[in-house]
Amino acid sequence: MQITNLYLTVFFLWISIFVGKSQQSQESLLKISSSPITYGQKITFNSKILEENRVMNIYLPDSFEVASEDHTYPVIMLSGSHGSQFFLTISGIIKHLSYVTRMPEAIIISFEEETHYAPNVYTNGMWSSRDKIEFDADPDKFTKHLKEELFPYLKKHYRAADYRIILGVSGSSVYPLHTFAKEPDLFQGHITIASADMIGMGYEPNTTFIDVFEESFIKNPNRKAYFYLGVASLDMTWNTSYQTNLDELQKRLAPFQNKNLTLKVEIIPNEDHYASVMKAILSSMEMIFPRENWSPKFRDLIKKPGNALENIDAFHNNLSKTYGFSILPKAERWNNVNSLRFIGGKLLRDGRIKESIQVFERRVSYRPRSPWAYSSLANALETDNQFDAAFKAQQKAIQLAKKYDPDYISGYEEKLNQIKSKLKQ
Repeated sequence: MQITNLYLTVFFLWISIFVGKSQQSQESLLKISSSPITYGQKITFNSKILEENRVMNIYLPDSFEVASEDHTYPVIMLSGSHGSQFFLTISGIIKHLSYVTRMPEAIIISFEEETHYAPNVYTNGMWSSRDKIEFDADPDKFTKHLKEELFPYLKKHYRAADYRIILGVSGSSVYPLHTFAKEPDLFQGHITIASADMIGMGYEPNTTFIDVFEESFIKNPNRKAYFYLGVASLDMTWNTSYQTNLDELQKRLAPFQNKNLTLKVEIIPNEDHYASVMKAILSSMEMIFPRENWSPKFRDLIKKPGNALENIDAFHNNLSKTYGFSILPKAERWNNVNSLRFIGGKLLRDGRIKESIQVFERRVSYRPRSPWAYSSLANALETDNQFDAAFKAQQKAIQLAKKYDPDYISGYEEKLNQIKSKLKQ
């Protein structure tokens, strides 16, 4: 009996130790703190033109808060109620593409709207269940709101460039199709997804958006435009007219496809209606911002004859002329050599000290609150024996570090002491 009790005592002691250790292990995984990860803002504003309150989702580029006022950003507007549904998805794709310099950084906006501003259209047999689609409100009133209220607001408060792309999915493509037909200067790029049926519809019975597109280009054959239409392969089985629509669109706009009109129509394989969005976004961005134009190799640019910074500027100036808004060299890029930060250091290591200073001065102008940028400039100035200028630049780095980078102040101060010792010699 005593032996049995001893076994039981040992058993329960073992269980208590095991459970205690298990609880300790579980406790070590308890949440210590949490904070939200923010991908955008929700802004409610009142429109006098529309006579209503509207809710806008807005994504701002990572560089927005740290970049100089010289930096402006194109706007990608997601149309209709579908825009809110795909806001996070599309913002993430654009964020990545701009991060790896496959396109410019951009502002993304969508609306959480109950009122859908789009023209009423006749289906022309594209939808067997309905002869006409009637939307809620006047699209021209919405266009006036964009021109006179929203776009000026974005320009004033968010440094929005005068370069805009509109994107519509399925039924939300009707307003983008309307602006492509009737408002050629409102957006520079039009992206429609899952809209093979929509282009066969029209303002009047037996007329189509394709008819109005052609008329618009006949009147203004030199209008500059990007138009993308992507359709899931499984959608094409719904109605044989969809393929006819795609063929007709390409045929009718073919005479205007020159340096001013870029048109891409594609069927996305192995996808259905909404699932095609991600592939379509990648394809449409590649159409508007081709990789060969948007992946500058800084090391190749500085190998060319002439001044390094002037060569880098020339590349970006040509890009700016192509798109009609200012496109600046990347000041910083994580884990990538194609930036002013890296190329300034390479020039310094290669003994091209004066050119390195020029690059680092530009980096400072693009990142005026960066202690790292000022410290890099100080290092280049020190290498050039400009100790007074280097000392002032490093002092600025410490001043900024106190506010923006306090964990690294000691390193900046050590560098300042190093420069100070050279000043005394």
